[in-house]
Amino acid sequence: MKLLLLLLTIVGTIQTSSAKKLTAEKILQLKINERGTVSFGRDSVYKENLAGYIQERLFNSYISTGKMYSSIKLEKSTIDVPDSVLLLAAREIQEGQKRALKDFCLDKYKKLYENIDPKDKEKIQKKFPVLFLKEYWKAE
Repeated sequence: MKLLLLLLTIVGTIQTSSAKKLTAEKILQLKINERGTVSFGRDSVYKENLAGYIQERLFNSYISTGKMYSSIKLEKSTIDVPDSVLLLAAREIQEGQKRALKDFCLDKYKKLYENIDPKDKEKIQKKFPVLFLKEYWKAE
């Protein structure tokens, strides 16, 4: 009987640790067309408004679940999208990340990121790497 309980405990522990490893990444998939309209599912926004959208999505994700997206992927909707449009969108994404980081730090630490202890900065970078991501697409 004791052996059976021990075996069930071991199997339960293995299943729990396996389930944690299989947690799916939460990726914010963005598609951009040649005119600079960025779409994500049914929503769309022009590239100049992308920073606010990114800020809102990242911060609201944290507020509602305590987690954020794992990464942000920007894809061309057609091959005709010029690199200049991608670069403008990337700048907007970075601005949105900065704003979300500011909101997060003010909410959690009541301080700006620059004024937080280095240990806390390291924790933030480890737990929410999406706030510091710099590469959104692969060159073709």
